[in-house]
Amino acid sequence: MTQVTAQQPLAGIKVVEFSTMITASLATMMFAQQGADVIKVEPPGIGDPMRWLGTQKAGISGLFNNCNRAKRSITLDLKTAEDVGTARELCMQADVVIHNYRPGVMERLGLSSEQLRAARPELIYCAITGFGHEGPLAGRPAYDHVMQAMSGFMTLQGHPEDFAYVKTLICDKLTAYTAAQAVTAALFARERMGGVGQHIDLSMLESCIAFLWPDAGMHLTLLGDEVTHGAPFADYYQLPMRSTDGAIAYAAMTDAHWDAVFDLVGRSDLKTEEKYKGMANRSIHMGELAAIIASQKPEMTSNEMVEGLAKHDVPAAPCLALEDLPDHQHIIAIGTFEAQDHPILGKIQNVSAPARFGGIKLPACGPSPALGQHSEAILVELAQTANP
Repeated sequence: MTQVTAQQPLAGIKVVEFSTMITASLATMMFAQQGADVIKVEPPGIGDPMRWLGTQKAGISGLFNNCNRAKRSITLDLKTAEDVGTARELCMQADVVIHNYRPGVMERLGLSSEQLRAARPELIYCAITGFGHEGPLAGRPAYDHVMQAMSGFMTLQGHPEDFAYVKTLICDKLTAYTAAQAVTAALFARERMGGVGQHIDLSMLESCIAFLWPDAGMHLTLLGDEVTHGAPFADYYQLPMRSTDGAIAYAAMTDAHWDAVFDLVGRSDLKTEEKYKGMANRSIHMGELAAIIASQKPEMTSNEMVEGLAKHDVPAAPCLALEDLPDHQHIIAIGTFEAQDHPILGKIQNVSAPARFGGIKLPACGPSPALGQHSEAILVELAQTANP
């Protein structure tokens, strides 16, 4: 029996992943980091197209590596009855099956939740779609920037009439985190329900709306005529303050915080401005106040500004580029990055798992796989299980 430890909480759990791109892949990579055996089913030829997007080496892109570490890859041609049969055998030994195919694809293959769970009721089956299974858009293709448009992300980056993308695959990634939480909850429920699995439907669209709603949708939450509407929460994001070597972000929330900001930029006169006194007044005039602070001529470095605000307990940090992160003393201290000697890629730099179980970082996980790298070994395991 597999030993479950605080640092390997999903040890002994087997996951079979049918997917392309990020949503299911990132979710299952988190399972692999936590000790699960994740088998990624890829088509022969190019495999998951994510392998070829962006910076790449030897058929493995940086994006693919970051979403597929510690997994095993098997190539199966799901257009053939033989390989569909092999896929079904894999599912019959799995604790979790997850896919991000459009509605109807897995049903046509004979690999739907109903079909598999009829034979293996303990199976947890997670189906990720773009728009869900009902409604006029069900079945349409979905990618990150399409979801940014549909869910409201694009109207939050500036004025409502301006449409701008968040320049990271935020919808894909937050759907992955939503899926990971849902599957983990289902595994927990299975332990309490005598080994009974369940089906999970999860759409990118609903995941994105649920993610945005707590703050971005707060003005649409309270209904009726007696609602007092405050400034949009986005207005509380003050413009960065320029420094002599870059910029800093700050989060001044109290009168004392603002007094420290005014002093820092040499605008102590603003303390006596009535419209900037108290949270209610500042909320109304936050846009112009932030613009005034941002327009001041920089006279200090970013570190000097951050340390000056820290003396008054004002949250602040320098605006760092991604390239700056590995060398930042705090990020080094908390062990965010881990080096790996990849058997194909050579030396690479990974981000460690953020969750600490038992207060200890998860161990560095295994490398991302080459296409079909583990096909033979997985088929041998299947044969041994079928003929013990």
